[in-house]
Amino acid sequence: MRYGEFTMIETDTQRKTNFAVTLTPCNLKENTYIARVPRKTITTDQLLDLVSAHNQGIDRFSVAHAMELLKKEILEQAELGFSVDIMDICKLYIAPTSSVQSLTPEAETVTGFEARFAVNEKLKERLKKVSASVAGVVDSAPKITQIENPIDSKASGVLKATFSARIKGDKLQVGGEGSGVFFVPCLAGGTADENEDHWIKVPDGYFSKNTKTTLEFYLPRTLEADKKYFIAVRTASRGKLELKSAVTGMSKIAVTIEE
Repeated sequence: MRYGEFTMIETDTQRKTNFAVTLTPCNLKENTYIARVPRKTITTDQLLDLVSAHNQGIDRFSVAHAMELLKKEILEQAELGFSVDIMDICKLYIAPTSSVQSLTPEAETVTGFEARFAVNEKLKERLKKVSASVAGVVDSAPKITQIENPIDSKASGVLKATFSARIKGDKLQVGGEGSGVFFVPCLAGGTADENEDHWIKVPDGYFSKNTKTTLEFYLPRTLEADKKYFIAVRTASRGKLELKSAVTGMSKIAVTIEE
């Protein structure tokens, strides 16, 4: 159900913690995870419903009217340049969106401001007591979703030995120590050969595209025709950061190399 620009969600009138965090491995430190809270929005109408539920007999419409009046005053005072303390939760203040470049700065008029918020100490102390369960651990390894032949953009599971390949997915950008794209022999049972001595690496100079979502490269000349390979992407790069150790993602299907 939609209400305005928000997605309506169920609220818990019993005031219980109803969220769980996700964990992402921190590749800069061993056995360390970054916790993230999934963002869900409570609308103004839902807040009014909760006020009514927790305070029987209160006039919901009077509260709604008071909230509108309070919002009007908060916005007007912020526009006048005041830092507004909003119910001991946070302070709203404004700041210029850019610097001023001028030979006569005293004569300039600064136009364009943005809203900023500073959390109050009372809220900081209260949130320190909040606890939540873990919903799951998010895999930080490269994810391969499709392997294509760039000539016709087909994902038929076949690559031409003398041509190139395109990989699509997420967290694919190759970089850092020990990184690369590897063709991993498919064994008789349909599994990937875990012996990395048998893996065939794509030479560094063979890449024509190397981004987070797409890799394009020429195929190594040492690949055997009519043989199946899984493709592994190993990287120690996360944007401008280099991970402490490289992470590896493997394709779920093997591709066949044809002459």
